[in-house]
Amino acid sequence: MSLLRSETGKIHICGHRGHSVGAPENTLAAFRMAKSLGGTFCETDLALTQDGELVLIHDQTVDRTTDGKGLVAGMTLAELASLDAGGWFGAEFAGEPIPTLRDALALARDIGLMLQVELKIYGRDDALLPPLAALLDEMDAHELVQFSSFDFRQLREAKRQIPKVRTVGITHSRLIDPVATARATNLDAINIEIQHFPSGEALELHEAGIAAFLYVPRPEKIARDAAYGLDIEGALLGWVEDGRIDQLCGDDVGWLTRFVSGEPWSMQAE
Repeated sequence: MSLLRSETGKIHICGHRGHSVGAPENTLAAFRMAKSLGGTFCETDLALTQDGELVLIHDQTVDRTTDGKGLVAGMTLAELASLDAGGWFGAEFAGEPIPTLRDALALARDIGLMLQVELKIYGRDDALLPPLAALLDEMDAHELVQFSSFDFRQLREAKRQIPKVRTVGITHSRLIDPVATARATNLDAINIEIQHFPSGEALELHEAGIAAFLYVPRPEKIARDAAYGLDIEGALLGWVEDGRIDQLCGDDVGWLTRFVSGEPWSMQAE
């Protein structure tokens, strides 16, 4: 699947940890909901268990998003499987498990979704990349996944070991030469921080055939900023019209889908 809007004719919509305003983050329920609301991608976070299994959870501990306590890396898959990863969000999600990457890939194939998997295990490429490559080979799932990371060296190594998978660099800083950085790291896309997006980096990336992604804050934050005169809506509309954005990522997939379809911003807040 191409990442450039100029080639696909559309902006991809990505659910940040799934449709995380409507379902518990990084669960199959959140991924299903994202797809039902028009999402084509779901961003999610990869972790390794004590026994080397690949699971999807954002934090280093299970404390915030389950009914358990402890480090993910200090627990076995069986121990993680016994936890409730949905009840904290709402009673209707009670019993939702921490998904394995295997389960998420199977779901993605079944419902026609792409996973943008953030590699959050740093300094352990020897423990992470071989089982990741083996799983993708076993499931023939390279077309279902992208890797993203703040660690560009890790992405370069991931692309070397698993060349079929596209890679996305995440940065909170403005890069001196984004194209040179992307080429040196063999990236397919860079996620540009919203305050740096007006700098023109997206246009530079597009000229080099590299996609530009953007994470968008939740509607309530945008509304609060608008009350103080910060026109994020207008800026986004301009970037969309200029063709700068290839993927919009956020917690509210339905809201992003309506925005891209042209529905007035004021009608989108839920």
